[in-house]
Amino acid sequence: MNLLRDLSLILLAVEAFILALVPLALFGALVYGMWQLLRHENLPSWFKVAQAYLELARAYVELAMAAIVRPILVVNSALATVQGWFNEVTKFVKGGNR
Repeated sequence: MNLLRDLSLILLAVEAFILALVPLALFGALVYGMWQLLRHENLPSWFKVAQAYLELARAYVELAMAAIVRPILVVNSALATVQGWFNEVTKFVKGGNR
């Protein structure tokens, strides 16, 4: 009876290994295929056009984000300057520079 139990456990382990190996092999093949396609000499011409458009879109997104963030940074900088002045004035009034 123990032999049958051990044998069934081994068969279940082999089955689980095979079932896990198939998706792993497919995923590995997809990764290898994409790696081959992304090499510049193997890249189809329409991928190069799509890559150029994506680069252009990325540049526009960076430009838009810079335009959105610039006012926030200016306000933050102005507030930090005013806070620094205020701290120096309060130290002077309290007599901290004697």
